[in-house]
Amino acid sequence: MNVTPLIIVKARHTAISGGYRRLYEVLKRGKHEGINFIILTDLVSYQNFIQMFPDFKNVLEQYKSYFVGPNKIKSISSKSPRILKSLTSYGDFFVSAVSISKIVREENAELIVSPSEGTPSVWTSYLSGEMSRTPWTALFQGETPLFQPTSGLGCINPLNVLRHVSRKEFTRKVPLLSRVGFSIELLGLLKIAEKSLMLSVSRSLSEEISALNPRVMFHVITPGNGVDFEKFNAKLSPNVVYDAIFFSRLIPEKGMFDLLKTWKIVTKKFPRAKLAVAGIIEDFKFVEKFLEMISHYNLGKNVVYLGPQDQNSIIRLIKASKLTIYPSIFDAFPLVILESLACGTPVITYNISTVRHNFINCKAVLRCPIKDVSSVAKNVISILENENLRGQLSKEAREFASNFDWKKVVNAEKEAYFKVIERFQQTKMKGLNSSHTFLL
Repeated sequence: MNVTPLIIVKARHTAISGGYRRLYEVLKRGKHEGINFIILTDLVSYQNFIQMFPDFKNVLEQYKSYFVGPNKIKSISSKSPRILKSLTSYGDFFVSAVSISKIVREENAELIVSPSEGTPSVWTSYLSGEMSRTPWTALFQGETPLFQPTSGLGCINPLNVLRHVSRKEFTRKVPLLSRVGFSIELLGLLKIAEKSLMLSVSRSLSEEISALNPRVMFHVITPGNGVDFEKFNAKLSPNVVYDAIFFSRLIPEKGMFDLLKTWKIVTKKFPRAKLAVAGIIEDFKFVEKFLEMISHYNLGKNVVYLGPQDQNSIIRLIKASKLTIYPSIFDAFPLVILESLACGTPVITYNISTVRHNFINCKAVLRCPIKDVSSVAKNVISILENENLRGQLSKEAREFASNFDWKKVVNAEKEAYFKVIERFQQTKMKGLNSSHTFLL
C-alpha cells in the first residue's frame, strides 16, 4: 500500500549531521518503497542540501516539490536574544502554514511530516495540520540536548523549565533572555507534541521526552537508522595508519574534550599512539579550545586534526583505524557507531541509554561509565594490545551492522506513517462519538 505524505525539508547549514544523512537516504529510497513524498522546502535549504548531497536534485525529481517561504535573510541580528527570535518566528510559521495547507488540500496529502524536532518544522507541521485538518507528526532524532531530563526536576512545567535549560552545558554562558527563549521553545514543543502521535528513531529518546512530558505519545521506528553496508564494508585495503579515530560534530556533548583526556592516558602506555579526529565544525570556539588542549596535554605528535571530511574519506579513515572512540553523552541513534561497525571497526563509547537500547547485543561496542575517561582508556589499551581480540570484534561488528539496511528503515518509516494516520482517525471518531452522545 502506498502513502502520500508532505514532508518539510529544512537545512539551516551545510554540515552533514546524522539527521540530514537519514533524511537524504529515506528520500532517496522512498519512491521505490511506495512513499510518494510531496517535498516542501525553501531556496536556502535546497541549496544547502545540494551542497551536502550533490545528487539531491535527482532525488527530488522523483517527487512533486514546492518552494515556500521568504528567501531573503531576516533583519533580526544573529546576536539578538533567543526570546526575540522565538517570538518573531511564530508569525513566519503561521504564514508558511497557510501556504502549506493549501498544497496539502490540492495534492490530497494524507499526512504532514516534520523530519526533525526543530521548532520551525514542528510548529509549521502542526499549524498546517490544524488548518487543513490533516494528520501530522514529527520525527524526533535527538538533535538538541534540551530533551535530556534534568536530575531532580521531573516533568517540565513553566516553574522549572528555566532551571532545566540553564543546566545544559551549551546554555551556561548565554544571556538570561536567550535561556528564556529556549525555555519558551521547549514548553511549546512539548505541548504541541501532545496533539498527535510522534515518531522516534530510538526508544531511549522517546523515554527521555516522556519523562519531560508523559502525555507525549511515541511510535518508535525500528530499525531507526541504517547504513549502506556494501559501501562501508567494501574491501579498500588501506594501511592501518591510526590507532583510533573520532568523527562527529565537534561539540562538547559528543565528547571531544573527554577524548583528549582519554588519549593522554593512552599515550603513557603507547607514546607513539596516533588518534585521527574528523568532524563537522558548528562553532569555531570549540575547535580553538580543542587545539589548545592538544597543546596543553603535549599531544601534538599524537593527535591528527583533519577537520570536516566527506563520506568516502570518512570510510577510508575508519578502515585505516584500529578502533573508534565515541564518548558522546547525548544521542538518539548514533550513526558514528553503526558506520564504524559496518567497516569492521570496534567502538568504545559511554554507556548512555541509546547505546544500551540499540547496541546491547553487540560485543564490538564496549560501553564505559559516563565521563569515566580512565575506563575508556583502559579499554582502548586492551584492544590495542590484543590483535586477536580486534579480529574477533571486527567480525562481530560487521555481522551486527549488516542488519541495519536502509530499505528496512524506509519500510519501517512507511508503517509508522500509517500508525499516525490511524491514530488521527481514531481520535477524530472519538470526538464525533462524544459530540453525538452530548446531543442525545
